[in-house]
Amino acid sequence: MLRRAMLAIGVQTWITYGDGLGDWTHDGWTMLGALAVLTRRARIGPAVTYAFDASSHHPSWLAKRAVAVDHLSGGRLDLRLAVGAEDDAAARGWSSHGIRYPPAAERIETLEETITVMRGLWRADGGGFDHRGPRYALTEARLGPKPVQRPGPPIWIAAMGPQALAVTARCADGWEASYVSPEGFASRWQHLSERLRAQGRRVDTFRRSVELDTIVTETGEAVDPLLARFCADRGIAPEHPLLGTVLAGDGDAISRQIAGYEAAGATDVMLGFADFPATRMLESFAAKIDVGRPI
Repeated sequence: MLRRAMLAIGVQTWITYGDGLGDWTHDGWTMLGALAVLTRRARIGPAVTYAFDASSHHPSWLAKRAVAVDHLSGGRLDLRLAVGAEDDAAARGWSSHGIRYPPAAERIETLEETITVMRGLWRADGGGFDHRGPRYALTEARLGPKPVQRPGPPIWIAAMGPQALAVTARCADGWEASYVSPEGFASRWQHLSERLRAQGRRVDTFRRSVELDTIVTETGEAVDPLLARFCADRGIAPEHPLLGTVLAGDGDAISRQIAGYEAAGATDVMLGFADFPATRMLESFAAKIDVGRPI
């Protein structure tokens, strides 16, 4: 039940699996362990994982799970963290399980502290790791074994708003935007790059991705019925703004659309194929871009 594939433009392939309590996936971290031993070259990781409260992922447990997948994959894990959507449906989804869903500002602050704790645990020597923060307190905490990737797996943050982008500039190794136009991506990347420079960080080596839904057509296949099915499956109207960000068409059309995001500053694209859980579109896309090697 692979949901998303991520393609670094012209360079590297990623495979991601969602982490959450939705009914369209299995447990994300269990599935990442399976992907780690079933793949050879592709980098893997959660599409995103959440750490807005200890009841979603305590940072110590998240650091431990990440190390396990890093070892199983031989050092191919990228850890993607998300702030969480700012809508009533997202809050209801978590609260229905008795999991607290704090306001956005608190989720962002917790995310930053979580990254501090995880990296502290990965780097700590034999004396352990001490931390006193607004939400977590650790005393001589030890975590072993250490990650294969030192000092730890790369951490990406999915961020859209100014506060989350500020944390990304301070803490992350990469940035992900979701369901935005090339123009929207370019505007956010300009904002983030200014923040990175203000932090004294290099802009040219900072990776940035965009997550997009994808509808792959075969030769001569009409795209309009597939777009209508996409809207019906998601319960949205044909004029919904999400439709403006869907990559749709044959291989050449999708390549041109991806080029627009590359021109806007993206180094990577994360593609969610509209026929999930079927794999026809994913396989068709892979054949069209000629992966040509084991993943």
